Amino acid sequence: MIHVENAIISGKKSLKERMERLSGTFSYDETAYHLPVTFALTGTAVHTADEARAAYQATGENPLVACECLTAAAEATGEDVQPPYTGFLPDAVLRTLGYSLVDGSILGLVIVAGTPQSPDAAASLCRELQEKYMLTFLSGGIVESLTGAGVKVGAELRLVPLGSRPFSAIHFIDIIARVAMMFGGVTPGDADRLLAYAQERAKAIAIVFPGLDDEETAVFDAFRLLGIPILSAGEYEGSEWIRVSASEAVRTGMDLKGIKVSVTAIPIPMACSPAFEGKSIRKEEMFVEFGGGRSPAFELLRFRPGAEVEDGKVRVIGPEIEELKEGSAVPLGLIVEVAGKTMKKEYEPVLERRIHNFVNYGEGTWHVAQRDIIWVRISKEAVSHGVRIEHLGKLIAAKFRMDFPDLLDAVQVTLITNESEVLAAKKEAEKVYEERDERIRGMKDTDVDTFYSCTLCQTFAPNHVCIITPERPALCGAITWLDGRIAYEISPSGANQPV
Repeated sequence: MIHVENAIISGKKSLKERMERLSGTFSYDETAYHLPVTFALTGTAVHTADEARAAYQATGENPLVACECLTAAAEATGEDVQPPYTGFLPDAVLRTLGYSLVDGSILGLVIVAGTPQSPDAAASLCRELQEKYMLTFLSGGIVESLTGAGVKVGAELRLVPLGSRPFSAIHFIDIIARVAMMFGGVTPGDADRLLAYAQERAKAIAIVFPGLDDEETAVFDAFRLLGIPILSAGEYEGSEWIRVSASEAVRTGMDLKGIKVSVTAIPIPMACSPAFEGKSIRKEEMFVEFGGGRSPAFELLRFRPGAEVEDGKVRVIGPEIEELKEGSAVPLGLIVEVAGKTMKKEYEPVLERRIHNFVNYGEGTWHVAQRDIIWVRISKEAVSHGVRIEHLGKLIAAKFRMDFPDLLDAVQVTLITNESEVLAAKKEAEKVYEERDERIRGMKDTDVDTFYSCTLCQTFAPNHVCIITPERPALCGAITWLDGRIAYEISPSGANQPV
């Protein structure tokens, strides 16, 4: 058993000695925030060893500052970060996460460090984090444990491998510091406001397995200054670290930070989560593909009277997976029919765009584009686990009902794989597309008397508000004037309001 207090004393002493020996110049590329943690705490742009020591002293020998400076110096002297590890994440990568934080597909941030005794327990924990919409960062032996258990890691899967040592967890803190400065109105050097922002708005937790040395223990203990609870799933006791089993860690951490999520399992043989949305399925990994210029394919969502829609019904017209040749390109018509007392025909294209998200939520399914230029793949691994074309429909139907419970009363999905029937249905779909385009073609700001505000991002950027017009979408690029109008109609007290 490791006594945290003793390790902290030893670790701080070791960090101080290494800071005294620090030499050279160092910085991170592709960021406007220098060494972000140090910059946020002190307002000083540190690039040399002397500047690093001055900042370290100015913060009362803060272990986070020492860790950041030592890590940056090590990378500057040739300790390159090798794949699959990411090391420092550029500002551009953080900005791409912005909309995920806005739309609720990321509910919080987690750092998992150390080396779990059971790879299966580590895999189960990280899968739970994915399914509960948490963006997870990994440092130390946890990465090798996961890959050894067959779990894929990468930023696109929301399992971000920062480095091979737990020391690399400082990049988790520099992300929080940059988000605070980018979106939270925190001025570099305003340490009190940074700490307040982190404690109040950063829904972050740390889960620690065995394998931390004394320096790393001191660094992780300093996370608590930012309101990050330290959950010990290993051999640590003392300080204010919370002892938990690996199976209890996620629930305990989310409860401590007030993160609420209701996850309803979809009865299909693959995991489903926004964590899988950024993945790709390469040609050599796919069992079958639809569209993408290789076969005719389209998707269409239609509003129907309630009597015409049987909730949860999924039909496959044409060959199923077991009748298809591995590696083949097959036609696909994906038709979603919805009914609801508050549903309107003009909502169709907005909901139709969600098909893209929902298909990509499947661990073994992939989707790009829209309308009649879609491209869909199902992986060999998914098929080996029992995934069929029918399950694609079940996933889509279930997600529409989950995400729009007040709008939709029933959803049914038809998947056509017979080529002649796909071509016939595609002609009808093209008529619908043209009708929609004609309705919004050439719309100008002067054509409407109401614009819409958008405050979706205020969950993490409290000073931000966008005004959306027909010619000017929201700053994130994802919310159009029509989206704002429809969102207001669906939820009058929501984030989009008439102006």
